[in-house]
Amino acid sequence: MNSNKLITPVLFIIFNRPDCAQAVFNEIKKAKPSKLYVSADGPRTAVTNDEINCTLTREIIKQIDWDCELHTRFLKDNLGCGPGPATAISWAFQNEDKLIILEDDCVPVKPFFFFCQEMLDRYEDDKRIWLISGNNPTEEKMVFDYSYFFSLYGHSWGWATWKRCWKHFDFEMTQWPDFYKQNRFNDLFPTKEESDFFKNIYSYIFNDKNKLKHIWDFQFGFTIRTNSGLCIVPKKNLVKNIGFIGSHADNKTLYHDRKVDPDFTVKNHPEYVLASRSYDYYHYKKHWVKMMQISFFNKIIRKIKKIIKH
Repeated sequence: MNSNKLITPVLFIIFNRPDCAQAVFNEIKKAKPSKLYVSADGPRTAVTNDEINCTLTREIIKQIDWDCELHTRFLKDNLGCGPGPATAISWAFQNEDKLIILEDDCVPVKPFFFFCQEMLDRYEDDKRIWLISGNNPTEEKMVFDYSYFFSLYGHSWGWATWKRCWKHFDFEMTQWPDFYKQNRFNDLFPTKEESDFFKNIYSYIFNDKNKLKHIWDFQFGFTIRTNSGLCIVPKKNLVKNIGFIGSHADNKTLYHDRKVDPDFTVKNHPEYVLASRSYDYYHYKKHWVKMMQISFFNKIIRKIKKIIKH
């Protein structure tokens, strides 16, 4: 395959943030995908300026100036930040077997696209691999001299996958009650600490139906893990998240706007398809635990602000 030509379809998921979406589109434009899917959620009726911001965001694709097969899905009604992206991915997979996926606040560098393309082709028939991440928030813990490695933890801040994996996605997590009843969490992670941590997270998500309907990535993570799936993670971070203020963030954290490597290339491949336990445990402690602490802190701040206002 010509590594200088992006023939893998790209799905761009947008909503009401024209500035963020423009930053992402600027990078898509550099990669010049031959096929682009754009899915836009509809405006919320009760939110001021949503309609105009949604319109401005959608108009960005008029800037396409390269040879590109464009497919659009512009919704009239608002599905929300859970069903919106989930149904967008399912929509694009109606026609494709593999996709590179970007939401409107995940700004990639150009090598991200070609890394995903190479990995999608190389591991297309390897059913052990479920997700290719462009995001590496703990790259300081690299223990192997490979261009990428395998992990239990892959992120969707710029990512890619295959239809063979997404077809198992279950937004409602209908397998959860039986999985919980059988107490299978100790089979998912190498340490009891990690097992208990994610058992609590998934219990909270499943039992809070309001929370469940506002996310989709945790559900896909559950699907990956219950199918013994592995994720590919690049040695260097290739995507920065600029969504400091939005559906799931109140301010900039150490996980936003991280440094990216604009010169990244795949120079060598891992010899073994095995999750790196040393990286995974470090990532669990430095990313997941801290992220939950930040989320808890932000909830407290929101409650205090509400009290002050009243």
